Amino acid sequence: MDLDIIDNKLILRLVAGTATDLEKRAVLDWIEANDKNREEFIRIKNSYVHKQLLSLDRSQKRKIFINTALKYAAILFLLIAITGGGFLAFNSFKEPIVHKQAMASFKYIVNTGVKGVVELPDGSKVWLNSASYIVCPQKFSDKVREIELEGEGYFEVVPNKEWPMLVKTSKDYTVKVTGTTFNLSSYNDDDKLVITLISGEVSLINNKRKRNNEIKMVPNQELTILSEKSKLKENANTVKSTAWKDGLLLFDNTPMREVIKKIERWYGVNIIVKDSKIYDYRFTAKFKSESVSQVLEILKLSSNINSHIEDTTITLLGS
Repeated sequence: MDLDIIDNKLILRLVAGTATDLEKRAVLDWIEANDKNREEFIRIKNSYVHKQLLSLDRSQKRKIFINTALKYAAILFLLIAITGGGFLAFNSFKEPIVHKQAMASFKYIVNTGVKGVVELPDGSKVWLNSASYIVCPQKFSDKVREIELEGEGYFEVVPNKEWPMLVKTSKDYTVKVTGTTFNLSSYNDDDKLVITLISGEVSLINNKRKRNNEIKMVPNQELTILSEKSKLKENANTVKSTAWKDGLLLFDNTPMREVIKKIERWYGVNIIVKDSKIYDYRFTAKFKSESVSQVLEILKLSSNINSHIEDTTITLLGS
């Protein structure tokens, strides 16, 4: 195939994952021919991803996902009734499994590479991202619904202003909820905490302060806490922030350190960076059901980052 006549349609087929092996090879050779071709590929890829982000219909995707999630939530509820507690982990290829807990509180764990959904004692539901867990009592007290989150969760909380839910995190912040849909990300190995409010209202409480320790949010706001400094974004892209719940792995000019962490959690792998210059890159892409090898291929095409895979360890080598 002539490297001078690579057209946009062929490049788009590669970005969308529909290109044949021969077409992939042709585009790869074209990209490596010169810097101008590489820049053109990045422009076309970023434009494609941007259009895909804009075309996401959250309400439709959410309806489909919730129907599936409720089925697993019903299974979990039955198992809790039988055993007194449970552990749930699943993806599209795995059945829910349950382990007994001896104490009155229970730890719901989702390992790397999978997603999970749990139903809380009050009927509220929480979708858990990879490498996340929730600690929850078997029965809430009459005054407050108190749980702990490590990782990332999408919450649909049963409304009750007289019976607030407190979501504790390891970052000395607590989220106060009275009836709300929101996304909360607070991983131990991340230096930031992010709340995206979909509907209802939440308050973020700084546990270290006695005065002026509460930040109230309204729908479509996104609050980021980094080193105790807060940044509030109005009209946040809630579809993008919650895309993981619908099985989408999105990067939008994302710093490479964050890209690496998300790939590790999403695919259950360990990534070793051999060239520190890799951390200077940013990455834009959207993945639905691609393998980690396909993700690495796009990473190479867009950023010229080479890689080597051995078992569950990936080594990034730079250009």
